[in-house]
Amino acid sequence: MTKILHKDFYTKLLLLFIVFQPVLDILTFLSIRWMDSSLTIGIVVRVLFMALSLWFILFGNSSRYKKPIILYLSALAAAFGFGLVYNYFAKPVFDPFTELQFVAKTAYFSIMLGSYLLLFTTIEKVSKVRLRILQAISTAMLIVSISLFAAILTGTSTETYEWNKFGYKGWFFAGNELGSIVSISFPLVYLYALYKIESLKNSYLFIPVLLLSIVSILIGTKVPYFAVLMAAVIVFFSYLIYWLIQWKKKQKESILTLRLVISFCFLLLFAAVSPFSPAFSNVAGDIGAIEEKTAEQEAEKDKPSDTGDQDPGDKESEGSSESDQAKQEEEQAKLMDSPILVILLSARNLYFAELYQDYTNADIVQKTFGMGYAGNYTDMEDRKLIEMDFFDLFFSYGILGFTLILLPFLFIIGLFLKLLFQVPGRLLHPENMLILLSIGFGTGIAFIAGHVLYAPAVSIYLAVAMSLLIINMLKMQNDHREAKKLASSSK
Repeated sequence: MTKILHKDFYTKLLLLFIVFQPVLDILTFLSIRWMDSSLTIGIVVRVLFMALSLWFILFGNSSRYKKPIILYLSALAAAFGFGLVYNYFAKPVFDPFTELQFVAKTAYFSIMLGSYLLLFTTIEKVSKVRLRILQAISTAMLIVSISLFAAILTGTSTETYEWNKFGYKGWFFAGNELGSIVSISFPLVYLYALYKIESLKNSYLFIPVLLLSIVSILIGTKVPYFAVLMAAVIVFFSYLIYWLIQWKKKQKESILTLRLVISFCFLLLFAAVSPFSPAFSNVAGDIGAIEEKTAEQEAEKDKPSDTGDQDPGDKESEGSSESDQAKQEEEQAKLMDSPILVILLSARNLYFAELYQDYTNADIVQKTFGMGYAGNYTDMEDRKLIEMDFFDLFFSYGILGFTLILLPFLFIIGLFLKLLFQVPGRLLHPENMLILLSIGFGTGIAFIAGHVLYAPAVSIYLAVAMSLLIINMLKMQNDHREAKKLASSSK
């Protein structure tokens, strides 16, 4: 088995797995729609690949980072396992299948990230494999784009929204997940096109970029639209700054000029098409709704308050009896019920209030190890996640489990800040900026819209982006150390 999962074979398997991600998502949608089954082919295949990846982590590599990654995953498994056992006895209602499924979905991201890091630190030609992975993601997104267009043209596409707004999600089950996939993957698809382009002759490499940008506005959700727009703006200005630096140094690079021109043309094209898109209309509708609610609130404030004929002495005694804590709770309740927050967060703030109350009433063990899926609900029909990943993971796995989940993100932040002072030019290169954007979109979506860190169909793309950035930064760190050694020895 160890020989079967050799690094070369696992690399090929990983590339195929990435390419076929959209196919698994479409098959999952069809099985749910036609067979009404919660156990889909997507779940089965991803669980099997997670098991193979775990085997590769334990036995299929010889990376120097193998031991710390195994220790990290072991600590994660211990925290999750203890929480599961304790919640079996502590929760009012405990559904074993749902709890185990949620743990598996959460662990999927960490296991995938660990296996990618060990693969990249084991293989010899990292740059070659990195390009092949970016090509696989580009191919997967091409499948996403073509399938969405085919669904729309054949009239078989499902709607992203049930009312008020409009958009298309094709043959995919959830519009939020599709939007997250497009948002995280777009900078990587853009990066691959920029890597490969050498002249206008192979400008066809930008076809997946253009198609995916069209998909981002057809879905109709805010997240992919703004992700593509931000990527287009940041890439153009980062290339412009880099080009100006090179021009000042009198170092002319034709490929750099070509990339600058292409990024500018793409930004103009996307901005020109945006006003005619479902996403733009939906965003404009949200802005209008917020303005309307704000006007209503202002009108309510301007109305004279009806105080009645209550005796002033009674008012004074009642006012003095109210504690500061009660006032604070009232203000918090008003904030959580704010119509503006309901529109911006799609009512997630209301679910947050419910889970926060559960967590406040939980014992010290549940505060440390979490309350499991959807908190301490008493009725199966009332269980509901907030769908803001960082809050869901905090309430589900507690202080300890949540801290362990965050460790890879904290490691990236720490290493990034360190290199920002050591090699800022290399770190903030336009091509690294695209990987940073992919991670930034992933974490931002996880915080605001959810369906990333515990959604295997989405988290695989974030894991790829994070592993690529970590490998790049580790190389920068090693090169910086070598340069310092050479400088000191020459003295």
